[in-house]
Amino acid sequence: MPRQPDPPQSDDTVAAIERVLKAEREGVEALRQSEDRAQHMLAEARAQAAGVARRADRCISKLHTAYLQKIERKVEALNAARPAQKDADPAYERDALAAAAERIAARLTGAS
Repeated sequence: MPRQPDPPQSDDTVAAIERVLKAEREGVEALRQSEDRAQHMLAEARAQAAGVARRADRCISKLHTAYLQKIERKVEALNAARPAQKDADPAYERDALAAAAERIAARLTGAS
C-alpha cells in the first residue's frame, strides 16, 4: 500500500513544536548546570569536613600532650612528697609509681 503524504502542518503547529523542543533543550541545560553546582558544593563540603577533621586532630593531640604533662607533674610531686626509703625494693617502687600513674590517668580521663 502506498504511503500517504503527511498532511500539511500549519505554521502554528510548527511553532508549537519548536517551542516544546526549545523548552526541552533549556530544561536539559538547566539540569546539567544544577548537577555541576551540586558537584561543586559537594567538593566544597568535603574540603570543609577535611579541615574540621584536621583541626580536631590537632586539638586532641594538644589535649593528650597536656594531660601527659600533667600526669608527669603529679608523679614528680608524689615522688618529691614521699619520704626517701633506703631499703625499698626498686621493682616495688616502679610498680607503685605505675599504679599511681594509672590512678591519676583514670581520674583525669574520667575512667575511674
